Amino acid sequence: MRIRNQTSRIWRESAALGEHDMKELKEKLKSILSPLIQESKIEFVDLDIKGTGPYSILRIYVDKPGGITLEECARLSSKLSDFLDVEDLIPHRYILEISSPGLDRPLISTEDFARKIGEKVKVFLKEPLGKKIELEGKIKDLKEGKLFLDEKGEEQIVPLEKILKGKITF
Repeated sequence: MRIRNQTSRIWRESAALGEHDMKELKEKLKSILSPLIQESKIEFVDLDIKGTGPYSILRIYVDKPGGITLEECARLSSKLSDFLDVEDLIPHRYILEISSPGLDRPLISTEDFARKIGEKVKVFLKEPLGKKIELEGKIKDLKEGKLFLDEKGEEQIVPLEKILKGKITF
């Protein structure tokens, strides 16, 4: 009976986290965990919290040049789990998952695009550039806040602030 009451209390506490509180928690976790992850020479990509209460999943996406191994994810999971247990930043039980973002990882930051110079990408724009809302081609360069894209032999220059996201195409 005690376990059931404790679980119910935890569920109520987490269910009380509103959308605004969840955004604040995610931003706080990002700012605290990112430097910890970078200490391990691993890039923090993003994090996501799915579910509520004891059924929550804290999923942290990490990467590094050449890809991240399962062993590196396991070591990082142990390190972050210990840290999160001590800091008690999440007001309920949860499952921690450390994962690579995968091949279909969205390209969002300047660093994401810089890492993919020479590769073929599809870029989704926040607003039309000419008459196009999407562009597809090979990244030729990235400088001065602009992405230089070879789209079927025609150079497209796209200001990074106009890009919603990109993805690698095969």
